[in-house]
Amino acid sequence: MGLTDNQNEMRGVLLMLFALVFSLSSCSRVSSGPDENAFRDKTFVHRYFETEEDCLKAQPDPDFFVNCHQQVDFFSNNEVEIVLSDIIWRGDYIVEGDMVILSFQPNFEIPDGEINFEILNLSVLRKLDDNTRWVMMRANSIWK
Repeated sequence: MGLTDNQNEMRGVLLMLFALVFSLSSCSRVSSGPDENAFRDKTFVHRYFETEEDCLKAQPDPDFFVNCHQQVDFFSNNEVEIVLSDIIWRGDYIVEGDMVILSFQPNFEIPDGEINFEILNLSVLRKLDDNTRWVMMRANSIWK
């Protein structure tokens, strides 16, 4: 008892659907997000004040200067520097999907030795522990 033309056609359609489902399910997910090179030689800042004038007005004493911003600098070889208060912390970074993960020796400002940023776009990062936005610095001033 052979198959009818209609049954053969149905069998062919089912085989093609099976092959399509199998090929889609066996594909590994490849991140289409940026890699470490997207941040190399870039600086991102989180300003405490809207303008330079506001920062200068907030200074308590001519002999003492309060930082106007926080800053993270990305370098080649996945090296990074971050200033949270007035200390430069040096470490490494990796990019995983939509996250930039900075690793340091644990210290009083970074007790667990890690800072995580969500990549909102290639010009804006969001620091996850305090939800602050860090924007890419343009030119040589944090105020531009």
